[in-house]
Amino acid sequence: MRRVPSPPSRYRAEGPADYSHRFHAGNVGDVWKHCVLIEVLRRAAADGAPVVYVESHAGEGVYALGPTGEWSEGIGRLWSDDDTPDGDDAVTRYRALCRRLGAGEARPERYPGSPMLAASVLGANAWLRLSEQDPEAAERVRAALESDPRVAIACDDGLAALPAAVREAEASGGRVVALVDPPFTQKPDWIAVPDALIAAAQASTSATLLLWYPVKSLTRPNAMIARLKAAGIAGTVAELITTPLEHQRQRLNGSGMILVRPPEGALEAIAAAAPVLGARCATRPGVWSLRMVSW
Repeated sequence: MRRVPSPPSRYRAEGPADYSHRFHAGNVGDVWKHCVLIEVLRRAAADGAPVVYVESHAGEGVYALGPTGEWSEGIGRLWSDDDTPDGDDAVTRYRALCRRLGAGEARPERYPGSPMLAASVLGANAWLRLSEQDPEAAERVRAALESDPRVAIACDDGLAALPAAVREAEASGGRVVALVDPPFTQKPDWIAVPDALIAAAQASTSATLLLWYPVKSLTRPNAMIARLKAAGIAGTVAELITTPLEHQRQRLNGSGMILVRPPEGALEAIAAAAPVLGARCATRPGVWSLRMVSW
């Protein structure tokens, strides 16, 4: 496993990390994000071509889940779901991978983060370039993946490093898939994050870019999407709402994924997964919605 030096920050102010994903691991936002990620990666690698996976906010790699938590409205709704038959669909694949990489019988006790999921989906000829700004989280993900020679982990600002990382990955000749997964803890993130995505898209001609974002209202997501459109970045938004927006909870109402240059078949698989996840994870029975629009 290689370690990459830290570049200077260009997209946000320097400062200590103030967010730990361990308190949100396995929630409905993770369910949607990871279900989408798995489908994109498996299609990118379908013909055996080498894939370079870039992640801006790797987190800890794996998370212990307490007896209660946000996971109960996310992976907890799927963990022992006998109503989901075994089959070749996105939700079944996601659930099976979580159970294989995680832990727990009656309930989930450990949840795999996106680096673990990506490492499992991708083949031996893949390369994973992970960034994590928080030193403690970076050490945890190193420990989780220390035996994997495909992995390089940098304790750096992955958002600032994103355009260069995508450009370098594309120059290697492999197919590039980059996940941008920031915590969105500050209002300026809603400008800094799309600007970094724009720069990454402009630095590449073929890389697949994925951006996850939380939804508490539509104001900031809509402004972010408008910013991408104004920059000429074509994409698709896939936004799953599992709590009515008018309910205005302090936690997630839902989350969205923006996909730039997704592999063939990915959008169809995502659209098919949404009704299953929406029905399972809705906080009010039967009340969920999907916004899926390309531009």
